[in-house]
Amino acid sequence: MAKQQGNRRTFKELCADYVLNILDQDERMRFEEMLDEATEEERELYQQMRTKGNEILFSDKDNPSPGELREQLLAEVEGLNEQVADRSSKHTETATDQEVVDNVAENAETRVSLTLVISIVLGFICLSLVFYAFSLRSEISAQKSTIVSQEEEIASLENEMNELQEMLAVLDSRQLHVVRLLGMEANPFGFGNVIWDSQNNRAVVRLAELPAPDKEEQYQFWAIFDNKAINISSFSVDANGEALFMTDNLDGLGNQKDFSFAVTLESDRNSSQPDGEMHLMGSYNGEKGN
Repeated sequence: MAKQQGNRRTFKELCADYVLNILDQDERMRFEEMLDEATEEERELYQQMRTKGNEILFSDKDNPSPGELREQLLAEVEGLNEQVADRSSKHTETATDQEVVDNVAENAETRVSLTLVISIVLGFICLSLVFYAFSLRSEISAQKSTIVSQEEEIASLENEMNELQEMLAVLDSRQLHVVRLLGMEANPFGFGNVIWDSQNNRAVVRLAELPAPDKEEQYQFWAIFDNKAINISSFSVDANGEALFMTDNLDGLGNQKDFSFAVTLESDRNSSQPDGEMHLMGSYNGEKGN
């Protein structure tokens, strides 16, 4: 390290004398050999001294001594190097400050970007949850509607099952009578059967080939005896014009040997007498059987 510093001072001193042209022949040759092997920094120093040396040699100063020229050249080159170092230091500090500002700005932008991304993700998640909740609510509502519908269907099937069981109970009676109903002029193709349980005064009624009534019309099932008609039941028909129902409103028939069953289509739903068209009719004669 000491040798390198010594060589550098020697190079610097010889360089100053070289550009001022105050070296003897041996020293000039020595310096030129050193210049051939000089580092980049030494070559830069040589260029600086050469420029400053020419300025000094062509200045108006009268007859300066070689020593004064050398001192002036070294001083000016040293000052120039200090200015360059100061500018470099200031530039470095400025660059460092700018890097700090850039880093702070970059970090701020990163935080803003990250916050924005998080907000978007959270917004998407919230929106997805809202859609999922709405879909789930709709599904629950649909399931509830299905359950209600199924419960109503089950209730209807239970009612039908109860009615069928009651009908089967009628068929188990020991005193059954079948009254056949035939079509009348208003409906010659209609027919039906009444299975009458005379022991318990109830009956199962099966009817067919009845036309669909208008909105204001209603089918009525009657029992006729002693020249009077008793409204037993009103009923409706299915799409095939058929009806199957049970009635236990036959207490008045217990002591009757002769009576008839009839089906009429009434325009007045509250009619107490058969005023409409007679569609079916059949009679029972207790002495002759059915």
